[in-house]
Amino acid sequence: MNGFRLIQFFTIFMLIVGSVQSQTAGLRADVMTEGQVVRTSQIPEKDFDPATLLWYEAPAGKWEEALPVGNGRLGAMVFGKYGEERIQLNEETYWSGGPYSTVVEGGAEALPQIQKYIFEGQPIKAHKLFGRKLMGYPVEQQKYQSLANLHLFFENQDEVATYKRWLDLNTGISGVEYTAGDVIYRREIVASSPGQMIMVRLTASQPGSISFKAQLRGCRNQAHSNYATDYFRMDGVGQDGLMVNGKSADYLGIEGKVRYKVELKAIPEGGKMWVEDDHLIIEEADAVTLYVVAATNFVHYKDVSADQEQRVANYLEQLKGKRYDELLAAAVKDHQAYFQRVSLELPKTESSFLPTDQRMAGIADSPDPSLAALCYNFARYILIASSRPGTQPANLQGIWNNDMNPAWDSKYTTNINTEMNYWPAASGNLAECMEPLATMVKELTDQGSRVAREHYGAGGWVFHQNTDLWRVAAPMDGPCWGTFTVGGAWLTNQLYDHYLYTQDEGYLREIYPVMKGAVQFFLDFLVEDTQGKWLVTNPSTSPENPPDGPGYEYFFDEVTGFYYFTTICYGSAIDIQILTDLFRNYSETEKILGLDKDLLVRAEAARKRLAPPQIGKDGTLQEW
Repeated sequence: MNGFRLIQFFTIFMLIVGSVQSQTAGLRADVMTEGQVVRTSQIPEKDFDPATLLWYEAPAGKWEEALPVGNGRLGAMVFGKYGEERIQLNEETYWSGGPYSTVVEGGAEALPQIQKYIFEGQPIKAHKLFGRKLMGYPVEQQKYQSLANLHLFFENQDEVATYKRWLDLNTGISGVEYTAGDVIYRREIVASSPGQMIMVRLTASQPGSISFKAQLRGCRNQAHSNYATDYFRMDGVGQDGLMVNGKSADYLGIEGKVRYKVELKAIPEGGKMWVEDDHLIIEEADAVTLYVVAATNFVHYKDVSADQEQRVANYLEQLKGKRYDELLAAAVKDHQAYFQRVSLELPKTESSFLPTDQRMAGIADSPDPSLAALCYNFARYILIASSRPGTQPANLQGIWNNDMNPAWDSKYTTNINTEMNYWPAASGNLAECMEPLATMVKELTDQGSRVAREHYGAGGWVFHQNTDLWRVAAPMDGPCWGTFTVGGAWLTNQLYDHYLYTQDEGYLREIYPVMKGAVQFFLDFLVEDTQGKWLVTNPSTSPENPPDGPGYEYFFDEVTGFYYFTTICYGSAIDIQILTDLFRNYSETEKILGLDKDLLVRAEAARKRLAPPQIGKDGTLQEW
């Protein structure tokens, strides 16, 4: 399950059960008012909503089993362990490298020959030439990083009873409760957006029962070839805190310019507290609250001039004079302002009240319609927790990443995954969660316009199948993937879909330059097919769907010394489908705004000449 794409899994599940559209027959969507903080304390007694609660009878055995909390900017994965608890932390702008460009000047000179090879049925020659002349440089991109881990070490908790852990989607609180000896121990963890912090609250059924050591650990980046170009330092802060200071890794020759700081502040009730080196020690407290704040020097994709130290200090300043209950209530109220806009009721059965892992394991044999409602709500929860106005968009893993060398670099993959993240946004009444995606697409037009000019000799802007924090836009990874020129167009269509929900003409004017630039590029890039009848993209590819036929055998690349297969072609069905929507959306926009009638005429003419879907002898839609 390495690199498990959390949002995508639950979005797919949600689509399978037919729950993406809140208007779908048989589903009930209600507008709800803000509720009170409800602490789930009697989980096995069926006094909870199985459509909004995940719960388990054992700690997480691996990272993918931990429970996520997030406030859009900060994320945590809660393992719920006894003996030694681990809470893994992320901050959305902690990436390797720094501002950089992957644009290669003059690549467009090779484009006519590449197109000629493809039309002549010589895809391997086209593949090699594209790889040498049109790929971005560096060919790969930067990586989303794991920020830190908070470890809590408890004594005399090797064996416990009556264990349970949970995530309440309605409140955003993750909790764990168990009995050791004759004491019931409880922890609750929540990511506060108003407070911009992760809060951990420890309580016990008997006074003076809470004793532990805490350590805030940085994450070593051993995966990169430039080993030890990143660094961090762990220290105590006075007698009530811990911190980690660090720097991002150099990678692919790009200097690591992200500086970050994580700081923990402890507030015990009763007992004793002190710091020894990089450990915070608490003995015999009645209750303890841990506040974790973090920041980087990131301002935007071209600017890393902020002061992370001052940002952290500002977050901690907000704690002064405030009680935990007060901070918790504000966090829950903020979360519920998003989450409680929609409810989904499906029938409950006896299986609905089982632990979540048992519900999932038994779904094939034990009817449990409410599990589909839980998946739908979890998808909404994940989007709320990883994409808020003013934050970065949800990446391949939302905001949660355990690795310094994560699968697919935990980037933004736009040959379907980023789009999938946001399919439930508008239909789930989470319009605000689209703002980070819209901002990213606008930023992509920066390097995207240079890529259009230098790589394709075209106007407008183009973006391919992947980007990172630094908004690079050129083809990457290799020609099998890099020839996906419609990534930006697909994202543009998604922004227009948002307008269809909101009917906000001001928003439509805001995204108009993005849409116009995408249309301009493809009006320049499209070429006539070999019969001179239809307009097609060339080069083209169909993501993860290689063709099979003459010219598409594995071949040896003398430059790299590796064997490859190629997917390069012209006019793949996905390209034409996306461009059909793009030109139609632009036409509808021009009819409303009336800003460029000449371009409207050209776009409508081009749309009529796009190659139509091809139907095979067996009646199936052909992709190649």
